[in-house]
Order: sequence, then C-alpha cells, then structure tokens
Amino acid sequence: MPDYTTADIRNILIAGHGASGKTTLIDAMLLASKTVNRQGSSADGSSFSDFEKEEKEHKHSIYSTILHADYNGKRINLIDTPGSPDLIGTAIACLPAVETVAVVINAQNGVEVVTRRIMEAARERNLCRAIIVNKIDAADVDLEALLKQIQENFGAECLPINLPAKGGKAIAECLLSKEGPSDVSSVASAHTAILDQIVELDENLMEKYLGGEEPNYEALHAPFEQAMDEGHVVPILFTDARAGVGVTELLDSIARHFPSPEEGNPRPFLSGEGEAEQAFTYHNDPALPLLAHVFKVTTDPFVGKLAVFRVHQGKAASHAMIFIGHNKKPVKLAHVFHLQGKEHREVNAIIAGDIGAVAKIDEIHVNDVLHDDHSLDSVHLKPLTFPTPMYGLAVTPQARGDEQKISGALSKLQEEDPTFKWHQDRQTHEIVINGIGELHLRLVLERLKNRGIHVDTKPPKIAYRETILTKAEGHHRHKKQTGGAGQFGEVFLRIEPLDRGKGFEFVDEVFGGSIPGQFIPAIEKGVREMLDQGVVAGYPVQDVRVIVYDGKHHPVDSKEVAFKAAGKFAFREAFLKAKPSLLEPIVHMQVTVPQTSVGAITGDLAGKRGRIQATDVMPGGIAQVTALAPLSEVMQYQSQLKSVTGGQGSFVMELSHYEPVPPHVQQQIAAQYKPKAEEE
Repeated sequence: MPDYTTADIRNILIAGHGASGKTTLIDAMLLASKTVNRQGSSADGSSFSDFEKEEKEHKHSIYSTILHADYNGKRINLIDTPGSPDLIGTAIACLPAVETVAVVINAQNGVEVVTRRIMEAARERNLCRAIIVNKIDAADVDLEALLKQIQENFGAECLPINLPAKGGKAIAECLLSKEGPSDVSSVASAHTAILDQIVELDENLMEKYLGGEEPNYEALHAPFEQAMDEGHVVPILFTDARAGVGVTELLDSIARHFPSPEEGNPRPFLSGEGEAEQAFTYHNDPALPLLAHVFKVTTDPFVGKLAVFRVHQGKAASHAMIFIGHNKKPVKLAHVFHLQGKEHREVNAIIAGDIGAVAKIDEIHVNDVLHDDHSLDSVHLKPLTFPTPMYGLAVTPQARGDEQKISGALSKLQEEDPTFKWHQDRQTHEIVINGIGELHLRLVLERLKNRGIHVDTKPPKIAYRETILTKAEGHHRHKKQTGGAGQFGEVFLRIEPLDRGKGFEFVDEVFGGSIPGQFIPAIEKGVREMLDQGVVAGYPVQDVRVIVYDGKHHPVDSKEVAFKAAGKFAFREAFLKAKPSLLEPIVHMQVTVPQTSVGAITGDLAGKRGRIQATDVMPGGIAQVTALAPLSEVMQYQSQLKSVTGGQGSFVMELSHYEPVPPHVQQQIAAQYKPKAEEE
C-alpha cells in the first residue's frame, strides 16, 4: 500500500489551447516538487510528458500522459493533454479520472477555442475548475484586460487567489493575505473579492467575517473547497513556467485548497439498464468492493496493451481476481502500476481515489468498469459526449497483403482515440478513416507509418444520407421455381418520412394471416439491407417508417429468403416513388480570427453555402464568427483559413444536423453511383 491516503490525493487534468505551455508547466511542477532532478523540455525532446516518437518530432503533446508529484505530503496526479482543437477528444476522455480541471491560458493569446470548450465540458460533468494564466512575463501582456476577458467568458466567479508581482518575476498571495505588492489591481481588493465570494456559502463564517474577523486557512479550507465543488469559485493562478515563477505557489494551492477525491463531486455512475437505470453511489473507502473505471487504453512497445484506470472505491491489488463489467469470468491483475510518463512503477495496490494501470489484459477496453463483486455487474459511467469525427479519407495499403495488418492497427487506434473511427465501405470496399480534422488524420497516418504500415490516400469522403419527402407504396412478388421446392413471397408495404434524426421504424400491420408471423422478421431484414446500401446514391437511408400491411404466402414454397427478397425490392420500389432526397451533413463552425479579417471570412463562408449565425467581438482585437455550413464545402477549410488570415485564424467544427442537398448537387452525386446488379 502507498504511504498516502485517499484524503492526500489530488487529481488534476491540465488542459488548454495549444502553445499555452501546459507541458512546460507540468515539467516545471515535477522539478519544483523535487519529483525529478532536471527540467524537462518539449523543445529538445527531454520532456517527461511528451515522450512518444510523434510528440518528439512535432514538439507538442499529441496524447494524454499520466504523471505524479509528491509535494507536502500530498500525491498530486497530473494528466497532461494536447491543445489542438483536433485532439480535444483526448482531454474529454480523461475527465472522469479527476476532481479538478485546470485550464491553462497563454497570457499573450487570452481565451481561445479549446479554452472555452474544455471549460464547458468540465462544467457539464460537474467538475471543479481552475484557471492558470501562464507566460505572464511575455511582452505586451495586459493582465488587467485578460482578467476582464476571463470573467466575461466564464463568469464573475473566476477570481484570482494569487497575483503577479515585480513585473511578472514573483507571485503575491491574495487568498490568505491582503498585503503586498502586485502588478494587477491590488492584493487587498483581490483578497476582499475572493473572500466575499467564499463566505456566501457559510453563514457562520460570513457572520465572523462581517464582524471584522479575518478567517485563517483552517476556517477557509472547507468553504473554499465547497465553493469550487459548486462552481461558485473558479480560482485563477498566475505562472511563468519557463522561468519557474509561480510554480511552487501553484503546487501549494493544489495541495492546500483543491479538493481530494473525498471532497470533490462524485462521478456520475449509474446502475441497471433501460427504465431500471438509476444513480449509483460509491464511497472512497479502500475496504469496500473495488469499483474502477478505465479511461485510457494504449499499446506500449514493452509491456503490450496498457489500460489506465481511476479507482473510485476499494483498491486494485496486484494478483487480485476482478470482473470486467457484466463478464462472469474473472481475470487476474497480475501487476498494477503507477505511471510517470513512459515509466511504469509496480506497486502492491492502487487505492480509492488514485490512478493506476494494468498491462497485458486484452479483455479490458476503454469505459469498462472493473470490480470484484457481482453486485456491481451493471454499474457503468454516464457516457461522455465527444465531437463527431466528420473529416474522412479513403486509404489503401501500398503493400499487397497488408489489408489484415491495417485493419488490426486501425482497430487499436480506434480504441485508443474516442474521436477516431474507421470502416470498410460496402460499395467501394475502400477503408475509410474519420477524424476531427486534417491534423487529426495526418497524425493517424503518421502513427501507421511508424508502425510499418504505408498507405495511399484519396480525397475526403462525405457521409451523405438518403431519405424520402413523401409517402409511397411498394409491392414485390418473389417467385422462383427451379425443380423441387420453390421460393414464394409477396409483400405490400408503404413508407412515410419521419422527423429528421428519428432513424428507422418498422411496423407490422398484417392481419388475417396473409403473411405468417414467422416471415415478418425476414421482411424487416430485407428492408434493413436496403437501408444500409442505399437506393439512389449508395448512402445509408434514415428517417423512414416502413409499414408492411399485406402480402401472400404459399404453404410449401414460402421461405424466409423469399420474403427477405420481396421486402427488399418492395421497399426499393416505394422509395423511388417517395421523392427520394439526399441529405448532407451540416457542421456548426466557430471561426476565431483577427477583427480585420471578419469581412473576408463571412464573405468566404457565404460563398460556401454557409449561414452566419453570429459575430462576436472579443478583447484583444479578436472576433469569433459562428456559422452553419455544408461539410462538403468546408472539408479543406484549414488551408483556406490560413490563406485568408495569414495563419492567424483557428476554427472548430462539429456535426450539427443533416439537410437536403440542392437538387443539382443531388443529380451530380446520384449520377456517379453505379449499383451492383442484384439477383432476386
């Protein structure tokens, strides 16, 4: 067992936009806590966090990394995450492992796209939040304006608990002190503001405070932690990680003020399924049955498959027999580890509240719940919400015979990355990979190359869908007689459109036994085949209700295969009569650009069939344009935006909804479709 308890643990996710200095800050925290004896650096490939081959080559974070620092008797678990908008899914996947999300802001750049998205994701998961303003000694930094921008974006509850001093060379405490020099506002006013916010939650403390009694650390800790839990306080801290300024003060604040697993908000576990599903309460008690959640899986070149988990109850001990979710067959935790970047240190047990890893258990997957009591079989975590991977490429292996190899590698990457998907196109037999953006898929291809798999790529594929605009009826009689028993099935059905996003409904309205009940599933199977392969352009069908209302059967020749074929072709006939429409994915875009580029951006988006929703002016000469646009028009937007803004713009996009494509576009797409001839 470790020499610390659950109450001594602090779990912190370090997130933020690219170039905010997250990894440099973590390397500095490891050094300041005397966990390591040298300063790591991404620039020269010596960072304790960015140790993967791709990270060393690109000199920035691409994957999440688990590290820890022991400081003043506390175990501080740190999760470093990438800052690119394309890789935000990596940070979201780690949210269930922590009590606090610390968002790092570059003092020069202010609030950026990923800053907002991570703050919102943390708020939605009811996690404590903190803001770390880094690079405070950079030139032309206006920290007063930055504080105002932070409060405008995230609320008046964002308040400093320390302030920069001596031109960014020192840090002044303002939570427990009201005196001292400061570069921003004044220590006294910041002290008053944060105390006013905290005492609102504690009547006894408020009474003493209003009576002139200055609260000390012991009096403040519980209400401060409660204020963080409730989002009533979002503490702001200042650092310059490269110079080491504010790093020790940050460690002090985490150890003294941030919530432990016992104090933080519980993770949203559920028990049961369907209507019986209900909230499940766990307890951070190492004596209770094990309950752990797997939030990351990766493949380590030395130890093989590595599953990283957070223990929420009980303890995960080496050599213990545990169960994975509903599985009744136990597996053995041969060895459990603490992670320090690429280093794995074997330990006897991972206690409640702590983060650990286990290797070489192929049955464990991301989002699995590990336990050692069958009463916990149905316990699971409320699903996370990830951006939809909309950017696609068709890939083919350069070497013949590599098809099996590439599918295995892509499956591993899909398990490791929640926003990466792949599938094999039914019509073209091409392998299609999907990610958040161009950078995301470029990194995927780079990982394949580093694993010895070389591929050719084709232009991005658009995930169109097919639907109908009106009602129609279809009929088909399938009859074959080739000697001996024949095949016979006749189906009458009608189809009607459903509201957008409703999917598919199959309704059986056959009366009088014209089609025996045992053949109805075969009809549905035939219809679903057509849904998958499409009718007018080879894309999946959605938002359709199919009602089978009549038909005929033969007492000898009727078989499932006959009714399957009859259902399939009756559906196709009806679909072609029902004003078939091709739907295209519409993406929600947030484009952040210099204010001088707003006119060019809005005009460019309008030319791409985009609809401008809002244009918001932000501090620092920055504007954010919100728009809806067809994915097919903005697939290459990254390079186009770079050209328009001289590299100063950034954007994020995610699926909003599907809309019918213009008629001339539908004609072009349908004309390219060459369906295979099918036998009845």
